[in-house]
Amino acid sequence: MQEERTPRPMIGIITAQATEEEQQILLRGIIGEAQAQGFETMIFSNIYNSAEYFADVEVENKIYDLILSQRLQGLILTAECVLNPVLQQEIYDRIISRSDIPVVVTGADLPGFPCVNNDVREDIRAMVEHLIEAHHFDDIDFLTGYANTQTSHDRVDGYREALESHGIAYRENKVIFGDFWMNSGESLAADYLSGKRHLPQAVACANDYMAYGLCDALMAGGVAVPQQVTVTGYEHVGERYVHAPLLTTFQRNRRAIGATAVQMLTERITGKKLLHPPMRGSLVHGDSCPCGVDPHQLSEELAAVRRTMFYSKMNMVGNFEQQLTTCRSVTDYVRVLQEFAYLIRDLNGLYLCLYDNWCGRDPDEASMSEEMLCYTVLCPGSNANTDPVFYRKGALFPEIIPETEHGRVLYFCPIFFAGREFGYFILQYDRADSYDIIFRDWLKIASNALEQLRMKNDITTLLECQNLSIFHDAATGLYNESGLRNELQLALAEAGQDEQIIFLVLRTDIFSDSLSIGSRNTSVEVGREIAEHLKAAFGDRAPYCARLSDKLYAACIIGSFPEGYETILGDKLAARIQYAPLYRKHCGYGSLVTASMRSDAHSFTYDTAMHFMSEQIGQAIHRYTLCRRNPNFEGYIQIREQIYHAPHREWTAEDACRILHHSTGYFRSTYKELFGISFHRDLIESRITYAKHQLLTTSLSLAAVAANCGYLDEKYFFRQFRQLTGMTPNQYKRM
Repeated sequence: MQEERTPRPMIGIITAQATEEEQQILLRGIIGEAQAQGFETMIFSNIYNSAEYFADVEVENKIYDLILSQRLQGLILTAECVLNPVLQQEIYDRIISRSDIPVVVTGADLPGFPCVNNDVREDIRAMVEHLIEAHHFDDIDFLTGYANTQTSHDRVDGYREALESHGIAYRENKVIFGDFWMNSGESLAADYLSGKRHLPQAVACANDYMAYGLCDALMAGGVAVPQQVTVTGYEHVGERYVHAPLLTTFQRNRRAIGATAVQMLTERITGKKLLHPPMRGSLVHGDSCPCGVDPHQLSEELAAVRRTMFYSKMNMVGNFEQQLTTCRSVTDYVRVLQEFAYLIRDLNGLYLCLYDNWCGRDPDEASMSEEMLCYTVLCPGSNANTDPVFYRKGALFPEIIPETEHGRVLYFCPIFFAGREFGYFILQYDRADSYDIIFRDWLKIASNALEQLRMKNDITTLLECQNLSIFHDAATGLYNESGLRNELQLALAEAGQDEQIIFLVLRTDIFSDSLSIGSRNTSVEVGREIAEHLKAAFGDRAPYCARLSDKLYAACIIGSFPEGYETILGDKLAARIQYAPLYRKHCGYGSLVTASMRSDAHSFTYDTAMHFMSEQIGQAIHRYTLCRRNPNFEGYIQIREQIYHAPHREWTAEDACRILHHSTGYFRSTYKELFGISFHRDLIESRITYAKHQLLTTSLSLAAVAANCGYLDEKYFFRQFRQLTGMTPNQYKRM
């Protein structure tokens, strides 16, 4: 018998734009140490990570809501990569709410949390000392970042200490403040080329991008690097192979940062003390200083570049995007993802996780859903299929994602389009690795195609395409039968011992034999109108409203209720819908039937309830069918329609007889035979039904309601209303 494995604890990593080279190195350090310490790693990252605010991509940052999951035992925030101040605050607020677990921050100080970072001052000092000791330079300029940021001044301090420790005077005019981007280097190069600034022996730059700009502009201006001036960078951000000459830079030890962060987290979770790795960075040799390039370093770097170029070319020449745009269902969409998952480098598993109502009309409502569907796109040792697995958002992921020997590494990447959130992809690795910028393009194509699929399935197409939503009716946004069953199962499991369930079913348009009312669009609009009244009739007490089929609706509530409450609910719902404008116009009065029941919550079964109420509705429809066979039915139903259309009018049997050319006695007996109610009583019923509708859907005074229903005497209205309902108008409205 196989021994059951104890689940590994999970830690969450909050990062941004994980495709960047610096972040990939940091994440590899985190993941490698997390696996060594027995953790599973959950990485949450946005895609665009803009420093400025863009409304269309703001929704991507909802991916960080997942850090609230109770499955996480600790968090690491890679703070320096979060550029937008608003997002910084939002993430900080989320972290503050996780006072139940330890949090460690890397790259920047965050009040109240332990922080781990390289000493940039020491790194810059080591880089400048290399220029002094290896090349005997004593005329060195320093290009740093923003004048108003602490890290820029920390780097200046390292530069100054290197000079002073070697007896070289520090001069402030040798320090140039920039903005950490290439234009700062280009601007400095212009000063050298114009003679505005003396060309030194060397320029040490506080990051690679400024060094790239400086080298490119100097070489273009005829100044040879390093023959006339040596240039060095810092951080080793990659891409140096596209600049000339190949940059000499100093790489901060990001792997050590990541590993130390995990060790600090482990110490807080387990209480044991660990020996932290050294944090000192290292020099990466290039041709921008006299040392020349290190062939081994360059070979490794170019191998990674070639691999990236290979996958980039495959993505460019493939027809992934074209295949996705032809999809007409989620099943088609998942099959195309399965076919093209090979375009993502070194992937071990890929899972598509969508909100159950991702294709709904309201984007905010979709992202508030807790029900998720997970489709397996790529999974080792598993046959591909397109069947979804259901799980709750708070669980992070479904149990179908297999465990690995060293601990799962899962990246959660948002799927969104123009302010609409669909869900997220989960990328699985079995080692310390990360996706690259090529995946970002793959993801953008997949997100855009999902929005195209959603847009294809509007009013007409949405009703024809299947498999877009497992739990919701596409036209109305209500649950479908699967959704109702699922929600009731969950709710009944949590119901109290003495609680009851009221189950109400509504059958509409019983006079029509077609499956739709007029045109397809009209059917959809009428369905939405019914759905709105269904939700309004039950309010917050009944979240379980469903469209079971084209003409069959249901609503359920669980709790404690007064005697006869189910009858009142059915009556209120009928009063609302009978006078709803679209329904009234296309279906007519008396064209709906309600059935209701109550049961102890713990003895309730959906199939038994539906069978019971289907019999009630079937009997009512059978009676209507028999009535329609009467040769007088069409004439009499038109008379009844007019009465209910204008309940305020003074109707008499003689008025109807003149229209039908029947005697009064024959008319009265036939009317009661057809509709089961006397003509006089039905006149009162029409007025009271219209009064109910106004009480439920307007804020009119009781006097106004009475007048609209044809009552000149308000007291007489009260008396008739009470005779028919057993309660006053105010009591009816409140109940």
